Amino acid sequence: MMHISDTAIPPKDLTMLQTVLDAWCTQHRILRRDATAEAKILISEYKRGKRSQIELIDALISGATH
Repeated sequence: MMHISDTAIPPKDLTMLQTVLDAWCTQHRILRRDATAEAKILISEYKRGKRSQIELIDALISGATH
């Protein structure tokens, strides 16, 4: 069972994650609603402790190439 602390992302960080996802979608010409795999990668990496846009973009690049 997951606790709220496992799933809650502070608004500031949520905004940052959305910014990274929006930039990725724009760059790769995909609609945000079609970027569910990318969103899952971002949330997963965020929960593993990656908190900078650079780290998260690198994770997306790695995820996209595997």
